[in-house]
Amino acid sequence: MKIALFGFMGSGKSTLGKALAEKNAYVFIDLDEAIETKTGLSISQIFEAKGEIVFRKIEHQVLKDIVKRDYTNLILSLGGGTIIQPTNRKLLEVKNYKKIYLDVQTDVLIERLLKQKNERPLLTKVPEEKLQDYINALFLSRKSIYENASDIRISIEKENFEQSLEKISLYLNLN
Repeated sequence: MKIALFGFMGSGKSTLGKALAEKNAYVFIDLDEAIETKTGLSISQIFEAKGEIVFRKIEHQVLKDIVKRDYTNLILSLGGGTIIQPTNRKLLEVKNYKKIYLDVQTDVLIERLLKQKNERPLLTKVPEEKLQDYINALFLSRKSIYENASDIRISIEKENFEQSLEKISLYLNLN
């Protein structure tokens, strides 16, 4: 099975995806890490030097390269904006990826993202006093796309990591 995990930044795609892959002997690929490997630049450096439009083009090309490979059991962690692009959704559909939306409450996302502000290119230039409003607005602008793009929506509440991992495993019949 080929699985694409997506959701808003801070939803746990990379952390949960890696643990899920290890638990089930799947290959794990983090799209952001693949982009950094291919370009030799961090995601922040790409955003800073080239902007979001160029980043999205690079992201699409790296995603295209990954889905061309014929993986049998793969968990692919997408970036928070990857699934927003219709061409990326189409790539995943054509290659029969099961698209899993990790839906996390905005208060949990805000709590996580406030701690990671400097690691998130879309947040670094947002003034501290406007950060919560910005995160809320960006999340709301993406939420319906996330929901419509998903094959499965998994609500990640304030449970601990192991509970979230177990919830995903159950939904995917990986136990």
